[in-house]
Amino acid sequence: MHYEWIDCDVQDGVARISLLGPSGALATDFCDEFLDLLLRLQEDRAARVLLLTDTGGDLDMSFDRRGLAERWARGEGPEQMAGDLDVIRRVTMLMQDFTKPLIAAVTGDVRDGGFGFVMNFDIRLVAPTATFTAPDMVQGTLPDWGLSYLLPRRIGSGRTFDILWSGRSVGGPEAHAMGLVDRLFESDTFEEDVEAFVARLVDIPQPTMQLSRMTVQQSSQFDQTTALSLEYESQEQCWDSRETAEAMAAWSEGRRPEYWVADNDDE
Repeated sequence: MHYEWIDCDVQDGVARISLLGPSGALATDFCDEFLDLLLRLQEDRAARVLLLTDTGGDLDMSFDRRGLAERWARGEGPEQMAGDLDVIRRVTMLMQDFTKPLIAAVTGDVRDGGFGFVMNFDIRLVAPTATFTAPDMVQGTLPDWGLSYLLPRRIGSGRTFDILWSGRSVGGPEAHAMGLVDRLFESDTFEEDVEAFVARLVDIPQPTMQLSRMTVQQSSQFDQTTALSLEYESQEQCWDSRETAEAMAAWSEGRRPEYWVADNDDE
């Protein structure tokens, strides 16, 4: 898998995705590559967890704002923006429906389209040095990446307005305190803490991971009785899976599961 903006290496069950600097990719260019990568990794049985890091550069992408302004000045319609937004929509929908955990580990600046991109990951792990800056609204366009849906559910409407309207940057500790990100690791042990975190996810059976992801995502759509029924049906599916059988055996024998054994049995 060779791309201009991203690199991916699959080892020990983890697809490690890093940026290829410099930062500042156009959102459409980045999204085209990331969409292709997700489709490939969805079918890659060796990739059990996806980990995005910003070790190669800041997470910074945007629309062609100057081009948008020039088209507006010529009296053109928003057709080009509609095309750009459709690419983003396809990426976010695939991320939502993805069957494997999506983890973002951030130590630097996350801004503009990169902010919305990271907010669509399942879990965000950050160092104190990380900063988050939403897309600037002064040009007269709304934030994208589904932020009007994601942020109020995560941090409330007041904090959402503050972040979107003020244009200010939010540091890692504040982002963690308000619930914008999920874990705050110390800078000197950040890489080790991230690796330990994703290693645990690799050991969880894929059916269990997939079904827990689905039930949590759909929890707001059901009442408790329906949710309990869905949980029971999901438990039955886990119970009958080869990976759960291997996880049970590994736990009983006091060892790490070896899921490639279950994979080979399926072939």
